[in-house]
Amino acid sequence: MKMKFGRGLYQTALGLAFSLLPIGAMALDFTPDASRVVSDPTYLPLGAQVFGSTEYSYGETNLITNNHLGALQGSTNTATTSINQVLEYGITGDLVLRFNGFFQLVGATNLSPSGASTLTTSDGLSNPTFAAIWRFLDEKDHPFNWDLTGSYTPSLINAESASQDQNGTVVRGGTTSLVGTALSFKTRGFTVYGEFTAAYFGIRNILNPTTGNPTNYESSWQYGLDLTTQTRFTDQLSLNAGVSQTFNDPASASFVNGSGKLIDFTNLPGDLITLVTALNYQVVPGRFVASLVYSHVFYGNGGNNFPSFPNSDTTTTDKNEDLYGAEVRYVFN
Repeated sequence: MKMKFGRGLYQTALGLAFSLLPIGAMALDFTPDASRVVSDPTYLPLGAQVFGSTEYSYGETNLITNNHLGALQGSTNTATTSINQVLEYGITGDLVLRFNGFFQLVGATNLSPSGASTLTTSDGLSNPTFAAIWRFLDEKDHPFNWDLTGSYTPSLINAESASQDQNGTVVRGGTTSLVGTALSFKTRGFTVYGEFTAAYFGIRNILNPTTGNPTNYESSWQYGLDLTTQTRFTDQLSLNAGVSQTFNDPASASFVNGSGKLIDFTNLPGDLITLVTALNYQVVPGRFVASLVYSHVFYGNGGNNFPSFPNSDTTTTDKNEDLYGAEVRYVFN
């Protein structure tokens, strides 16, 4: 009942915002504006300013796993609770340092065709991400903003998969390096922001606590395209709407089974499309913003291929995720 009420609240709030969108669009002021609005996707803190973002989110993911014959092997429902923290410091008005980290609790319920179910839990802190953002071109002096981004996530916490007897961790078990570039254009009433990213996932190792052996994944790449808009109905009320496409490369992997035999396989994560909306209210204009956030993720089919043991091949289908969040954004001089 509580979850249904929460979903109804989000649907009502975001539905109201979307119903206002055509009215707001008719009255939008498209005069170019280089000012920095805290809720806006183009926002960067000015020199010596500190910006922070704290977000709580709850998500549910569902998927079906089929065996090598295409028959149902099982279904999984995963509930994820996250608290995400971002801090940024403006070295100058065009150069920003960013820190990002989160705490996450993940509970996965696996249901077999026979009706038997198992529950596994993972929790803990993420590895921190350190990033730098350079506004190479600023709209105050040019027709648009052009940002360049680089980030690095070290592997400081060991990765462990979850079992029925032991909680797992929420880290990926390896380093991540990312570069990105973004173009954006802001007017008094509307913003459009487009970004491309390329992430390199280094070799990673995830310990299986049941066998005591790790699963080892070779390095791989991930590419992302993101388009986000913000429509400002008033000086305080705005709506973000965005869509992103993520392209995941396959990753070669291996593990040692209970008989001591090395098993090679290929992990196919599948691509995904994410739709995001956020209703923002500037509680203190220029200083403090509160938002309700909803995301839906469509996952492409994935799975695992075992060249030497094709009867072990699996495919994941019908995977999708709903995320409900509340975020506050704040600025200190």
